[in-house]
Amino acid sequence: MQHIDTLTTFVPVVGEDDMQRQLRKLGERDENMKTRTRMGYVLVSSATIPGPQFTTFVDTFTRTDDE
Repeated sequence: MQHIDTLTTFVPVVGEDDMQRQLRKLGERDENMKTRTRMGYVLVSSATIPGPQFTTFVDTFTRTDDE
């Protein structure tokens, strides 16, 4: 059986003074992606959607269970 999981991350668009906040959100995305790969998921697509206040990342993973 195939399982599909989607990870959505909203990263704020910030000025130089608030870069740490942006980097923290990117780090959270990275950790969430690593967690899914440890669970046996494989990244099949990533989409980036720019916006005025946030950049949205949508990552789609699949995992196939042997039955």
